[in-house]
Amino acid sequence: MLRSKGHRRGLAGVLAAVAAAGTVAALPATSATAGGGVKSHVVFNNPMTDKGARNIENRITKLVKGAKPGSKIRISVYRFSNAYGIADALIAADRRGVDVRIVADKYSLKRWGPDYAPTGFERVRDAIGGGKAITCPETRACIGEKLNHTKFFLFSNTRGTSNVVVQTSQNLNATGGTTTDWNDAVVLANAAGTYRAYDQYFNDLWARKPVANYWKKRGGVIASPESAVQFFPKAKQTSDPVAKTLRQVKCVYTTPKGKTAKSHIRIATGAFNSKRDEVVTALSGLVRKGCIVEVMTTVDPADGTRTAVIPVLRNAGVKVYDFGEYTSPNPMHSKYTLISGKLGSKIGKWVWTGSANMTWGSLHQDDEAILQIKHLGKTGIKKVHAKYVCNFTRAKAQFLGKPIPAPNCK
Repeated sequence: MLRSKGHRRGLAGVLAAVAAAGTVAALPATSATAGGGVKSHVVFNNPMTDKGARNIENRITKLVKGAKPGSKIRISVYRFSNAYGIADALIAADRRGVDVRIVADKYSLKRWGPDYAPTGFERVRDAIGGGKAITCPETRACIGEKLNHTKFFLFSNTRGTSNVVVQTSQNLNATGGTTTDWNDAVVLANAAGTYRAYDQYFNDLWARKPVANYWKKRGGVIASPESAVQFFPKAKQTSDPVAKTLRQVKCVYTTPKGKTAKSHIRIATGAFNSKRDEVVTALSGLVRKGCIVEVMTTVDPADGTRTAVIPVLRNAGVKVYDFGEYTSPNPMHSKYTLISGKLGSKIGKWVWTGSANMTWGSLHQDDEAILQIKHLGKTGIKKVHAKYVCNFTRAKAQFLGKPIPAPNCK
């Protein structure tokens, strides 16, 4: 989403009075440690407070600062407009001997008023050299035909920990999909399989060669012990993998204790348009079968496909919380799907996050990643799912104008 609405911060200040202070979602035995080492954890920003708004940005900066000489940092981002703290940390990392490489969408070269200063990307590129920081072609994505919409960070070794992967929904700029909006980030530590999968994606983004069905080239879902990741674009006229998963949900099921229960699907997305008709159809069908379905999204009034999908979902019985892109001070910008209940033959919890919105372009035109979290270190998916549900609940409370629960929802 492309926004530069400074008035949102002012409104956020008013709303902050009713919000709890923002914190990193601290998971037992899986959060980053202040001393040595990084452990797998999830981070949510809190756009309602100035401090909480920078939770994700501050965590990334800390990881950059912790990169040891001789190690690698690989970054692929959509917009690197501001976030000068991260920019300066990357420059310092390069100067101490860290191998830094950045590939960004061409929007990272777009300067914003009122001063139209060089972007954070330009600051890094000019300091470390154009051979280490590049953009996709002006007329397309690096692999897809439209945008490099990715947002991931790879550290071969930071703070004494190897194979660290950060997948986030947050852009590196001051407004528009970042500190002013609801965002999440997952940090996977000692994640060799996930790291290799993302590292190959980075290399292919860096090569800037178009591949219409990159999803198929990489074999669809790439599984590792801690995650399962999909990289896009996926060829046009092919099936929707998100819809395929949703169609496997069993809405009414019997628990191990013999009780009847309903599956619950929660989707938070920065954009949802009517061109994702397979997903719309799947969600509508799930409601008819007895599932509880909630969708939280941000609507651009100028985009007819995004305004059109809202009444369709509501008429189907989906509970929709639609933030206005320019009227809400803190829109939804995360891109996660949560399922609680029965999926296929299994009863449990599932979490997917990443950079991909529920739009046709995210599936077929853009460079994107969708990451399924299996566990975070010793923390199982049940607790990870609970943290995401809490984040969803907090954002929903803001939308409904209700008191916002504490970051741990207790």
